[in-house]
Amino acid sequence: MLIGIVALLLTDVAGLVIPWLLKDIIDLLPGRPASATLLLYAGLLFAAALVQAMARYGWRKYLFGPSRKVEFDLLNRLFSHLLTQDALYFQDRKTGDLMSRATNDLRAVRDFVGLGFLVCIDSTVVILCSVGLMLFIHPVLTLWVLVPLPFLSLLFFGFIREIGKRHEAVQAHLAKITARVQENLAGIRVLHAFVQEDNEQRRFDDLSREYIEKNLRVTRMFGVFTPSLVFTIGVAGLISLWLGSRAVIADEMTLGSFVAFNGYLMMLSWPMMGVGYVINLSQKGLVALGRIEEILAAKGRVADPAGAAGPRELGGAIEMRGVSFTYPGSGQPSLEAIDLSVEPGQTLAVVGRIGSGKSTLVRLLVRLFDAGRGDVLLDGIPIREIPLSVVRDQVVLVDQAPFLFSMPLRDNVALGRPEASREDIEHAVRAAGLEPDLARFPDGLDTVVGERGVSLSGGQKQRIALARALLRKPRILVLDDAFSSLDAATEETVRENLRRFAGGTTRVIVAHRLSAVEGADRIVVLEHGRIVEAGTHGELVRRGGAYKRMVESQALAREWEITLL
Repeated sequence: MLIGIVALLLTDVAGLVIPWLLKDIIDLLPGRPASATLLLYAGLLFAAALVQAMARYGWRKYLFGPSRKVEFDLLNRLFSHLLTQDALYFQDRKTGDLMSRATNDLRAVRDFVGLGFLVCIDSTVVILCSVGLMLFIHPVLTLWVLVPLPFLSLLFFGFIREIGKRHEAVQAHLAKITARVQENLAGIRVLHAFVQEDNEQRRFDDLSREYIEKNLRVTRMFGVFTPSLVFTIGVAGLISLWLGSRAVIADEMTLGSFVAFNGYLMMLSWPMMGVGYVINLSQKGLVALGRIEEILAAKGRVADPAGAAGPRELGGAIEMRGVSFTYPGSGQPSLEAIDLSVEPGQTLAVVGRIGSGKSTLVRLLVRLFDAGRGDVLLDGIPIREIPLSVVRDQVVLVDQAPFLFSMPLRDNVALGRPEASREDIEHAVRAAGLEPDLARFPDGLDTVVGERGVSLSGGQKQRIALARALLRKPRILVLDDAFSSLDAATEETVRENLRRFAGGTTRVIVAHRLSAVEGADRIVVLEHGRIVEAGTHGELVRRGGAYKRMVESQALAREWEITLL
């Protein structure tokens, strides 16, 4: 950028030299100078124009170029920072808003750093040098010419306060539009299913009209400011022509000096216009930078403590001591006073009604959240003292609604182990019970799935996610209702495969269908965030409490299904 600034200064100096050379030539003409003298001045004019052209290329390369690199660095920093944020951060923010900040706001910062910085330096240098040379040529005329400029100062300071507010409103509204587009595209099948295309189009039309109006509020300000600049320069030119021509007639200045004076005055027109342009770019850029800084300043609640040096290998033991958790902004705890323990290789099942806290409990095990009170321990060590990379690598969660990327099935399965061999991938696929489905895929494991796995059924997506988890060979496997989209026969096959292929792995299973948890070593029943029962399937049935009522309810539901069929 320093090279670009030097090139910009050379461009301005060369531009300032040209009116001075014209001044000397015009003043020489009455004396009938020799041809050699005129050729010398013509050569100097050509040299000044050549320096200006070469230097212009320099500042375009070394001032615009770095602004692109700033954009590149900021985008990488922004993306890597977002990847480190925990689940609670994204719970409070819309994806479309984050996308808008990473695209529209980042472009505004780039323009401010590149073009805005350039215009700011260029305007400052040209204004100072032009006014200085005008004072040297004729101080009194210069003072008269500058009389209208205080009016611009008043306009400038009133303008700059309001433009920032209006630009902030524009950027925030653009984020709303981006969020609306993202949500509509992500939920397009729901919109089609409920015939909401026209309603969404109307909502989007309203947002777009509001966006236009907010932009017009900015434009209207420039509709006042820019013509005022032009008018002020015009008045200054009128004063110069009137008083300057009288000074020439009175022999107070030469005709060449008069031409040079007006040349420098005209050179002021672009910098004065540039002031308005810089205001626009700077306010827009600073607002955008503030929105980006909001993201970069956000600190994840879940992070490695300073000097975390826990174990690199986990044995698979799990313990919770008095664990409670409340989501931010909620007055009701999702978990309260949870105590449980699981030995390595055992299977723990967590059951309960919807909203009882099952998913929250298992997310504490992968440390997507940190417990508000109490301790989660792995192998007797508080989970906060174990490096996050170790926890995430060896405690693997398979969600009820897994996310698949728009790439081949093989790459989706190998997401956690890109270096996995073909045999390992196929082994994981067999363990997840997905092998019979491969024959129906056009290219087998090389079949490219659509975004979020749109071309697959719910059961296929769940089994691909399970294969992805098994390929990691975790010490603790957490299944959050991961069989909900499977039929009974496929579910039984997958459970049997898990017993054979992941026998030494500690398993935590959340399920609504109690048939999936009958063989668990220990079952806990949650109600309103508390453990109300714990034991084996047989013990809980004999006890005749909440678990038995759930078993009877599901048995009755199956009978009704059979009757209806």
